[in-house]
Amino acid sequence: MELKDNVLRLRERIAEACAASGRDESEIDVVAATKCVPSEKVNELPKFGINAVGENRVQEFMQKYSETSPLAWHIIGALQTNKVKYVVGKVKLIQSVDRNSLADEISRMSERKGIITDVLAEVNICGEEGKSGVSPEAVEELASHITSLKGISLKGLMCVPPIYADEKPYEKMRDLFEKLKKTFPSVSTLSMGMSSDFELAIRCGSTMIRPGRILFGERKYSK
Repeated sequence: MELKDNVLRLRERIAEACAASGRDESEIDVVAATKCVPSEKVNELPKFGINAVGENRVQEFMQKYSETSPLAWHIIGALQTNKVKYVVGKVKLIQSVDRNSLADEISRMSERKGIITDVLAEVNICGEEGKSGVSPEAVEELASHITSLKGISLKGLMCVPPIYADEKPYEKMRDLFEKLKKTFPSVSTLSMGMSSDFELAIRCGSTMIRPGRILFGERKYSK
């Protein structure tokens, strides 16, 4: 079975990356990036030990989400403030909080539902134009704002380094993460690394990776 084989290969490579950096496989959470992957294939993942999945687009998340599914859903793409109402109470983690207004709306909707929504602050680690994320210099300010709110809990940081970047942005993210942990006790997650760079991310301290292509193959993305 192709998906099963792909999961096994991914696990093997995670194990090798962990061994090379003196880490344990249990330190790495896998969130399968399921953009443009059919629901029937996404729903097979728990059979092979992957129970967390991430969607970039709220519309696609809503099409795939099921209250009876064992999958834990994450939002891993840019989130518009007016779409927050569609995900709060349904997702385990929103990984892409990059501004105060978004945190405010997540807090407001969560309080309305009487729940606490876990989030990561997204960092534009290299200051790339057109890419979402707060600047590294503004991370602490955003973190302070999030932790001042009710109904929302800051769990860590997320980033999408440039394709084929060397280790420097990954190490910079690790340093930001370690600094943040000292100030905010709830911080424990560094989401960093996708199919092309998860091994480098693991070596540089990532605790959560978001592989897609390595699991599902090439996909046709619609605009």
